[in-house]
Amino acid sequence: MAGEALRLLRRRARPMRIGLWAGLALALGMSLGMGMALGPVSIPLPELGRVLMARIRPGEGVDPTLMTIVWEVRIPRVLLMALAGAALAGAGAAYQGLFRNPLADPYLIGVAAGANLGALIAVALNFPGVFAGLLGLPLAAFIGGILTVGLVYRLARVGKTLPLTTLLLSGVAVGAMLNALSLGLLMLMVGRIAPYRAWIWMLGGYALGGWPAVGGALPYVTLGLGMLVALGYPLDVLQFGEEQALQLGLPVERVKRLAIAAATLATAGAVAFTGIIGFVGLIAPHLARLLIGPRYSRVIPASILLGATLLALADLLSRTLMPPQEIPLTLLTALLGGPFFLYLLSSTRRGAFF
Repeated sequence: MAGEALRLLRRRARPMRIGLWAGLALALGMSLGMGMALGPVSIPLPELGRVLMARIRPGEGVDPTLMTIVWEVRIPRVLLMALAGAALAGAGAAYQGLFRNPLADPYLIGVAAGANLGALIAVALNFPGVFAGLLGLPLAAFIGGILTVGLVYRLARVGKTLPLTTLLLSGVAVGAMLNALSLGLLMLMVGRIAPYRAWIWMLGGYALGGWPAVGGALPYVTLGLGMLVALGYPLDVLQFGEEQALQLGLPVERVKRLAIAAATLATAGAVAFTGIIGFVGLIAPHLARLLIGPRYSRVIPASILLGATLLALADLLSRTLMPPQEIPLTLLTALLGGPFFLYLLSSTRRGAFF
């Protein structure tokens, strides 16, 4: 029985058409290019090309104002949004494979609640804007998210095993408690100016952006996503069930630990600098499955490309729909993602995804 399952999985491992991967990469490149070109000051594509090349070949006679707009504002912004979208989508795809649940998202086991509380504590304590060379608020949010998932893991672990149902319930319970603490802390800070820092962060977006944010998020997101891509095949095997996966020789408990650690690292690294942005980690994996099928060795990298594209486009909409006012990304992604989430609920009842 185990041998038949493994042969079936290998038969499904036919090489994917290169054109589809090229299309996903092209869509990401176009979204990044649009993010650099469009805004309060629109830059024609030929001029954008000259601005980009001016850093490589100085003396091109490019307007210094355009150089500042593109290199100091727009490029770090679109890169940070793409990193965040890739992290949330990759983590969402991994959790959907790990829990074998199409409604799983990157915040499932409490990383968002912990990051939120960490950010609020930093604001309440007047944590410095820069601490030990790192941005203070993102650092506190990152630590809060990591510690929360660590606590959930310890609560759910039974001996040397990690029951996924217990992990899920522990995440829901701990997340609810931390959200309650966050609300209480906000109430205590009513009337102070300081909560504005946390409020802007909670709305999601680019308030803590710039090259330092890109440099801060990049190592965590890259490491986390690299681990998740490497775990694609083990997650494919895990879809046959834990008992069957053990018979196939898969170290199930190790795969669970690595998947949780990698997804948490990527998610915490993203939300620490962009705030809590919903629905990207839910939508992108399902779009990937529609395009390439159910195998997680393909779904995870495709989700990463789609998530980066979707959040880069969402950020572009947030700053161009109502200029000069920016629409908070949390609001925009919820308005766009809510109907899709309802569609998923109805499709799941019909068994469309399993």
